[in-house]
Amino acid sequence: MGHARLAVELLTGTSPLRCRQIAEYLKEQNTLRQQCGQKIFKEACQQIVSQGLNHPDRRSIVLAGENWHQGVLGIVAARIVDRFYRPAIVVNLADGRQGVPQGSGRSIPGFCLLSAIRACSDHLVAFGGHTMAAGLTLDAGKVDAFTEDFEAYACHNLKEEDVACKLCIDAVSSLSRFTPDLVRQVQMLGPFGQGNPRPVFATRGVRWISPPRRVGVKEDHLQIAVSDNTAAIRCVGFNMGRLEKRLLEVDSFNIAYQAQLNTYNGNTTVEFVLQDVQFE
Repeated sequence: MGHARLAVELLTGTSPLRCRQIAEYLKEQNTLRQQCGQKIFKEACQQIVSQGLNHPDRRSIVLAGENWHQGVLGIVAARIVDRFYRPAIVVNLADGRQGVPQGSGRSIPGFCLLSAIRACSDHLVAFGGHTMAAGLTLDAGKVDAFTEDFEAYACHNLKEEDVACKLCIDAVSSLSRFTPDLVRQVQMLGPFGQGNPRPVFATRGVRWISPPRRVGVKEDHLQIAVSDNTAAIRCVGFNMGRLEKRLLEVDSFNIAYQAQLNTYNGNTTVEFVLQDVQFE
């Protein structure tokens, strides 16, 4: 939403007053960023549905909107990929550099976004990036032509099974095995990132021991405690609030999760960040 120099000044500054002022300003900017991103994401999802871009035969999603803030397009594209599991490019039609459309894209594993954009470069002024993320500036009036060529490239390089969302499970385990010491050992495998993803575990046949409930400002997150008769562990599921009613209706279910440590009032406990919930 602004310039990175303020963050650098915050981390390197020596004046407590100045650093506090910067921190408060950046906090306000982060709130604005979240609100802006949520607004654009909502508009993008409505556009996807109305244009049929979520059809099973589609292999990519390219969206364009007026006055979509350039600073959050990459975040919105990433959220679209998470929801629809297609390579996605989000373009701002107004207020771009030199008055031309600018966009940001994110990809899925196995599809080189930079190669796809390069194949459509006749419609572009400039572009750059890597396999999973890229930015581009388009010729004015060529957004539709770029969209068609990008979709054609995606159809040629992606099969139906490639755009089926997958979750790789590293191990199936009972809950009792997740002690704080074990989680610390798992954390030593880091740093985690694109080439070294954080391990994902699964447990079958768990039941909730405290009713699931929605949490967060918009109640879009899920909080629940589960047990498999060997142990009980608290879980949080980001953007999973919609599962609350379904969970209340079932006796047992399967969960996929990442394990982390939560320290509160001097006590450290294991907590799961849910990646998926499977109903039997």
